Amino acid sequence: MRFRATIAGLALGTTVGLGLMSAPAQAAPTASSGTEGTAHTQSAQASKHFYSSHWTRAECQARGSYWMSLNPSWWATCEPGLGTDGKFKYHLYMWY
Repeated sequence: MRFRATIAGLALGTTVGLGLMSAPAQAAPTASSGTEGTAHTQSAQASKHFYSSHWTRAECQARGSYWMSLNPSWWATCEPGLGTDGKFKYHLYMWY
């Protein structure tokens, strides 16, 4: 019984491992018809991504400024709230 469980576990682990190593499918690039101007593609909306939590607003803003200096098209917001530990913190969100 234990031998069968071991073999089944190895087979499942190998299957999952090989599945994780395979390359993800990618969509083929579409042909551009030339009707979209650059203004349309540049106006795409940025989305909000959580980056980190900080004890003080100054610390949060400093980290946001650092990332904005590396990526000029990004911007940062520091929002107050509770962390996963239940303590008050400032959460840094990067918009890109």
